[in-house]
Amino acid sequence: MKPGEVRVFQKGSHRALVLAVGVWANRRKKTWPIHIHITGTKNFHTTVVDRPGSERYHRTLFRDLRRLLVKEGRWPFGDDGAETESKGKR
Repeated sequence: MKPGEVRVFQKGSHRALVLAVGVWANRRKKTWPIHIHITGTKNFHTTVVDRPGSERYHRTLFRDLRRLLVKEGRWPFGDDGAETESKGKR
């Protein structure tokens, strides 16, 4: 599947779809936050960060996507972002 591909499923009254998305991490400068990019259709591209107070902040989404990228060997930032693994204050 390529990012943006959609497959629709229907079983009874339950309707669902699968959207293939691209996910990658990027940091423009060493002191800037890491952005995890998520893209799908031509009208869908967003980012999530691990910095409280940012409008792009979402701890659990960042954590889950970071885990995926780490597992697949696509996380080039070492332990950066690992603080999202705990619920404590940063």
